[in-house]
Amino acid sequence: MSTVPENHVEPARVNDYDRLAEAYAAENEASIDNAYYERPAILALAGDVRGRRILDAGCGSGPLFAALRERGAVVSGLDSSAGMVEQARRRLGDGADLRVAG
Repeated sequence: MSTVPENHVEPARVNDYDRLAEAYAAENEASIDNAYYERPAILALAGDVRGRRILDAGCGSGPLFAALRERGAVVSGLDSSAGMVEQARRRLGDGADLRVAG
C-alpha cells in the first residue's frame, strides 16, 4: 500500500541538461563522436525507415530525430530535460511530436 497521497504532484525539478541545453546541443551537433560515429552508425543500422514509427528516447536537441524524419520515418521524441526538448522544438518545429518524460 502506497503512503503517497493520490493527489500528490511531484515538484518540477531542474535537470542538469536544462542549464546546459544550448551549449550541449551545439557541441553534439558537430562533435566527432556524435556527428561522425554515433548518428551515422544508428542510421545505418536502422536501414530503410520510410513509413516506420520510431521513438527517439533521449532525443536531446533532435539531430537523430531530424535525420530519421528526413528519411521518411514518423518520429516521436522524448527527453528528461525540458531545455533539451526546447532545443529540439526549435530545430524541428512546433509540429514535431516531442515530450518531456522522466
